[in-house]
Amino acid sequence: MLHYENNQNKLITRLVLPTRQGGWETIGVREMKQGTPMEKTPIDPFCPHGDVDQVACINNWMQFAELADHYIRSGDTLVAAALADHMLLDVHVQPACFLYRHGLELNLKDLAWKSQYLVTGKKRFAEKNWKELGQHRLIDIWDGAKIASKTVLRADFPLDSSKEKKLRSFLTQIEEHDPDSYSFRYPISKKKGRTHPKLNNVNLATLKAEVHNAFDQIKGILDMIDYCLSSER
Repeated sequence: MLHYENNQNKLITRLVLPTRQGGWETIGVREMKQGTPMEKTPIDPFCPHGDVDQVACINNWMQFAELADHYIRSGDTLVAAALADHMLLDVHVQPACFLYRHGLELNLKDLAWKSQYLVTGKKRFAEKNWKELGQHRLIDIWDGAKIASKTVLRADFPLDSSKEKKLRSFLTQIEEHDPDSYSFRYPISKKKGRTHPKLNNVNLATLKAEVHNAFDQIKGILDMIDYCLSSER
């Protein structure tokens, strides 16, 4: 939560997060003089300056799932703009595909390391050889996360075989066109060929709906894993 206060013509912005004890903890403070005009000389965009309404806060305490949600919401913004102005359909399609894919990847990785931690007692994401953090193939991450999650949740695992099959099918569709989180970021592949020789069209409305369905299903499992983690602390 952002908290604003005025103090001697300065706007003080505080990034405040809830604590486990039910209180609030300030983890970032920024001061800015109100009404300060933009400087004419080049300035660092990664430092606060100018209009406070144009300055964003970076949260360095986010978990994978929270950042995943931000990528998904950013993809939604591009899709909404493209559907409102059809001149933007071909402009936003590849950035939106990348944002959606990366959001799903981060959510899967959050599920993978947490579920495996509950099974093994090891925080493998902190080890140099933790494979799930360095890999990008959605099916591989999902397979590891699913096995560990089923081991933890057992009969409470929320997806039946039909939903599992549909989720895997959609992740496979993404991997068919972007197996290594590379194809929607570059116009050519590592082998110097075109990144999408077999892809010509994307229905953005359908893509958004399918991404949210997959994201919600993964998030549902992750919420249960998070509860198990909180019960162990």
